[in-house]
Order: sequence, then C-alpha cells, then structure tokens
Amino acid sequence: MSLRGVRVGAVVIGFGALLTGMTLTLWTQPLRDRIEPSWLGSMVYLLAYTVSVVVPLVIFLRFVCPLRLRPAAFQVDPTARRFVAGTFPRSAGTQAILLFWIGGNFIMSAARAPDGEVNFGDWQAAVVPVGLFGVIVVVAVAAPFVQQAAVVLEPTGITIQRNRWRRTVIPWDELAPGGPPPPARVSPSVTLYRRGWQPGAGPPRTDELPVGLLNVRPAFLAGAIRRYAEQPQFRAGIGTPTELAQLRADLPPEYGAGIEENGAERPRPVQGSDPPQR
Repeated sequence: MSLRGVRVGAVVIGFGALLTGMTLTLWTQPLRDRIEPSWLGSMVYLLAYTVSVVVPLVIFLRFVCPLRLRPAAFQVDPTARRFVAGTFPRSAGTQAILLFWIGGNFIMSAARAPDGEVNFGDWQAAVVPVGLFGVIVVVAVAAPFVQQAAVVLEPTGITIQRNRWRRTVIPWDELAPGGPPPPARVSPSVTLYRRGWQPGAGPPRTDELPVGLLNVRPAFLAGAIRRYAEQPQFRAGIGTPTELAQLRADLPPEYGAGIEENGAERPRPVQGSDPPQR
C-alpha cells in the first residue's frame, strides 16, 4: 500500500477506535458497577478496554501496514540521481489510532455525571473537555501526515529530513571516516560524526538520523553512508540501479550483507554443495 493509503487507513481506523472508545465508556462503566463480585466486574471492564484498543491496532498492522522487516534497499530516483529512504508510517499510524481511542474515552468520561447519565447540558462546564477533545482529534488526524522523515543520498552529500520544517544537508567530505558504526540490534541508532574535531574542543559535532521513522534497515543505511564517506569513487553512481545492486553486494555482514531487498535473509548455500550455475 502507498504511503498516502497507509495514512488515510490509519485515520479511518482511528475514527473507528474513537467510536469504540465512546461506546465502551458509555456502556461498560455502568455494567461494571452492576456485576458482582466487584473483582469480576473490574476484570470484565479491563478486558473490554484491552480488546477495544487492540482490535483497531491489529487491523492496522495486519491489513494496512503489515508487520514485516524494513527493506535493505533505497528508492532509486535516477532522474535526480539520488537514493531515498522515505517515511516509515507504522509508528505515526499507531500513535494516531491510540490518540483517537483516548479521545473517545476522554470525552465520554468527561460528560458522564455522578449518577451515570451523559449530559452536556451545562455548556460552560463542557467548554474545556470539548476543547481538549477537539485538540486530541486534530492532533490524531494530523499525526500520520505531518511525519515526513527521509534521508536522501546524492553524489554531493546526504540530506536528513526529520519533519516538514527541519532539514540538514551534509557534504560527504564533512563526515569523519570510520563511521557510522553498525547499529545495535536492540534500539538501533545511527549517529554521523563531522570532521574537524580536536581533543579538548568539547564534544564532537554529530547528527542523529531518525532511523525509527525511516523505511530502511538501520544497518544498511549506516553501511551505505560509510561507503560513500570513505570511498569517493562510488559517489558518482548514486541514484542508479547498478550502484544500488553493487552496494548491496559489497556491504559486509554487520551492515546488512546477505539481506534481500524486502528485508528477508538470503538463503545460504549448503557447505560442500556445488555453487549455482549462472
């Protein structure tokens, strides 16, 4: 599914979660108070709440933005001669759905009177909760569309876009050799170090890549940046399918060698078997 389709799908499912949250608060809280013993009512209440938020998330992660490994590849833009690692919409989509669900629960809880009835008759008392509800819904709708993270590799350098308004351009020759190192498997991060740092001059100038928001394997991205920072002879090929194929073939294992373009591991030949004929 396209990036726009994932964003629209997150908002549609989010509105369903909002209605579910409103209905749950409207009907489940009175039901909980009528169930005896009280611990059983609390268990039913918690189970209903869990199901109401898990189901929309499962629908989103199963049918709209399936759970799978991010690719060990870039989008190739041969016209502009660049490799692009675009936005990974899963995190923003799940955040939007959770915000919608929270908003639905919040507005019905705020409207419920002590006697259990829902009443917005006192408009002065309703201004604040309705206003907060409106803010939550606006933020939830905007969340998937505002996220515009990307990393672009060009023959002249690297561009880091963290959102619509924040962009950093770094020429290749400004990057310090020897990095970035392979990211950790757990909580991976990719940090770029600039040249020119001297001992005693304070911390080195760094740039943190938003790898959690990018549709690319962090190790593959780190390996590609290190290749072009240390080996200028390969920069001219950036933005071509041939260079992308060569990049994926040349990267060492710690940077993603042996990974298919879709993120799956390539099958390894059995030891002692003959190599495949080409």
